[in-house]
Amino acid sequence: MPPRRRRPLAHGMAALGGLAVGGLVATAAQRWLGAGNAAPDSPPSEFLNDASTLNPTRVRGVVFASSSPESTADALRPLLRRVAGGDDPALAVSGVRHSMGGQSLHADGWVVDAQPLKGVVVDTENSVMRVGAGTTWREVIPVLNELGLAPHVMQSNHDFTIGGSLSVNCHGLHANTAPISGTVRRLRLLTANGDIVTCGPTENSDLFRHVLGGYGLFGVVLEADLGVVPNALHERRFTTTRTEDYCDVFTEHVCAPGTDAEMAYGRLSVDPGNLLEEAVITTLSPVPGTRGTVLPLGAPSVPKLSRAIFRNSVDNEFGKKLRWWLERDVVPLTTGHISRNDLFNEPARLFANAKSSKTDILHEYFIPRVRLAEFTRAARGIIKRTGADLLNATVRDVRRDERSALAYAQQDVFGLVMLFDQDRSSTGERDMRRMTESLIEAAIAVGGSFYLPYRLHATLDQLVKAYPMWESFVETKFRHDPHGVFRNGLLDTYAQD
Repeated sequence: MPPRRRRPLAHGMAALGGLAVGGLVATAAQRWLGAGNAAPDSPPSEFLNDASTLNPTRVRGVVFASSSPESTADALRPLLRRVAGGDDPALAVSGVRHSMGGQSLHADGWVVDAQPLKGVVVDTENSVMRVGAGTTWREVIPVLNELGLAPHVMQSNHDFTIGGSLSVNCHGLHANTAPISGTVRRLRLLTANGDIVTCGPTENSDLFRHVLGGYGLFGVVLEADLGVVPNALHERRFTTTRTEDYCDVFTEHVCAPGTDAEMAYGRLSVDPGNLLEEAVITTLSPVPGTRGTVLPLGAPSVPKLSRAIFRNSVDNEFGKKLRWWLERDVVPLTTGHISRNDLFNEPARLFANAKSSKTDILHEYFIPRVRLAEFTRAARGIIKRTGADLLNATVRDVRRDERSALAYAQQDVFGLVMLFDQDRSSTGERDMRRMTESLIEAAIAVGGSFYLPYRLHATLDQLVKAYPMWESFVETKFRHDPHGVFRNGLLDTYAQD
């Protein structure tokens, strides 16, 4: 990809090819856990965990990627051969391990840490960036910002790796847009037999479709070519509505001819008095004359007051009422313009739990647009009946995914992202599982699905109903990887060997 303008990203780590056990496993685990505000009683050093902090998993060791696709392949091939020959356990591929159910872990197996695969090269003429799979969006955004560009599709926070984003087929606050799979021009993948394969929409297209949203089960993503868009300053507008009317109001402000919103999202009330019954829709439209200009990039910050208000709503009815009043009536009066890059340049842990007895658990349900109100009515009853502590509910616009094999958006949907507070106890886990199964059943009942990067609480029957292509996906996985070199908690839980 011959770039007209290049902006290399300095490597944040030296090449670390080779195997690590014991102390290096502890170092890798503690580095990540510390970044996520883990509880003081972290698991022993021979264990790794994920963002839930509920999956301490004993692993054989960590295999670090190197700084280039070729050197990474050279470092990993001997292990791949041993795994295929039955002389070593399978391996899972990880980035920052933000998934919450062991999707980047394999019990007693190896873990590939892809984070050393760094680098960003931008082709401004064709609006494409080539990026190493271990690079985080936090590292990508400043590079694009200096060129007046921004990511096309990414999560609403910046501390995920590109490889992880592709493996979960992420989406964000972008309006009228499919998931990130729709922006991928090309991938380079290290397969189970040690080959580096280039794949795209027309080259090795079957493999391409399965890698996007494939949770690392088809190989190690080494680098990707992704579409980028002009950065711009955006004006934020706010509309309050009943959730019953959300679809119609959203369509009027975001989807109707003549509307100029490029990003949009909704917040639903967590006030127990009108739980999920009221919404604030935020739309972001470009300010004329700012598209493609180089705008200042604000440094990520931790607003202490905002964090205090958010965390004070845990197990606190008045705190939730206060938050909803602020979000509905105060924020619209105090919020100014924001650039596309600044909107996404925040860490996921900004409002994260830091108490050893609690953890925050994400759910996400993909609901046909016209049935959102029906699902929220059912969800309200389930949440109240189970006594779950809902901290946040965000609605995103996700268009039909026509590219990935394991598509969660099988039609145009609203993605309802919910954050719950959970006790770190067997009772807390039991109650969360029961509520999750009920919410999944409600989503399926309205023709929807649920997101797979979170706690693996769905039954196999629910998974197959929401993802009727699951069995075909597993068959294709073992066709490309007949020896099961790549495994993780998702496959271990739901695949029938």
